[in-house]
Amino acid sequence: MKKIAAILSLIVASSLLLAGMAACKPRIRLPEDGSITGSAKWLVISSLYCQMKAEPASASLDKGILRKGTVLKIEESRFSSAENEQGTLWFKVQNAGQSGWVSIRDAHTYPTETQARNAARRME
Repeated sequence: MKKIAAILSLIVASSLLLAGMAACKPRIRLPEDGSITGSAKWLVISSLYCQMKAEPASASLDKGILRKGTVLKIEESRFSSAENEQGTLWFKVQNAGQSGWVSIRDAHTYPTETQARNAARRME
């Protein structure tokens, strides 16, 4: 009788544990340094005009203006650490010899240069 009670207690405890685990929501952790990797290697500016920034934050200094359809190679990707825009993805690019950052809000990304150039042609 004690064995049956022990087995039933174990089954109930296991069921409660599994039910508690099923209710947990998965969490995504961003890398500590804010950088990411992925298949996107090229971007096309999708906004009519956008500012290339000195740092990955909207409040950063402007380094230049980029026009819709501009195709750029992505050098680095990083999430903004600014208080009001945490989680916003930024891409480091070079244009006319100047390096700067472009927000995901102003661009579409592509894994190849050919795909990016085809997308830019469709934007014309």
